[in-house]
Amino acid sequence: MRFSDESLTRRLEQVANAFMLEWLTGTGARLEPFGAAVAAVDPLRPELDFVNRVYGLWPEDVEHVPQIAALYRRHDVRGWLELAPCERFGSLAGALAKAGAGHIGFHTVVHGAASAKAAADIEIDDAPDPELFSDVILRGHGVPEGARVRDRGSVARWAEIQSWRLYLARIDGDPAGAALLSLDGDIGYLANASTLPAFRGRGVQTALIARRIADAASAGCETVCSGTAFGSQSQRNLERAGLQVAYTKAVWRLH
Repeated sequence: MRFSDESLTRRLEQVANAFMLEWLTGTGARLEPFGAAVAAVDPLRPELDFVNRVYGLWPEDVEHVPQIAALYRRHDVRGWLELAPCERFGSLAGALAKAGAGHIGFHTVVHGAASAKAAADIEIDDAPDPELFSDVILRGHGVPEGARVRDRGSVARWAEIQSWRLYLARIDGDPAGAALLSLDGDIGYLANASTLPAFRGRGVQTALIARRIADAASAGCETVCSGTAFGSQSQRNLERAGLQVAYTKAVWRLH
């Protein structure tokens, strides 16, 4: 797949945002459009970033920044934004700063060619029970028990989405980790993934990454991509699997 730099950025952002917005439809978050951007807000979980984040904000929608900031202020939420590199980035950053937002970190997007090589040393179930999958992926992310009860149903519904594939990794028969692959045309998105604390450091994510890349290739994808915290263990796992940094986003938050 060949892109100019910004067309690559916009296409990969489109894939990731489509996944997140589909997920958010089942979480109870409110979704409000501002031009081509969508602001998600959930006042009941003000410190949870992905349910209080603006998706798909580009410089062409810079005039909506004051209204976006006002939405979050009305709900007493400090909304998150992830700004991808692009032309006229400065105009968007300037508008956000004027609206009371500040830079707080970085998020990296990686991509690479889909290939059919998969690790075989860890058992991976590609049709897991949705409730078990939901419990494992939420526990792997450290979600407290009460919140897991609330969120289990919204995650379990992922099994009903035709273009999404669920994976459960096992070690000695015990659930160890979980992950998801979203297929979007010729791109496979290595989406949400986690490992249970007792099984970390044993190659669970390495196996889940390899299996999803192989399945994306088998499904006809030319490219796979994923997002990760800058400099994280997740980024290192993805790079060991052959993916490379496509770009790094600036994470901002409204004050």
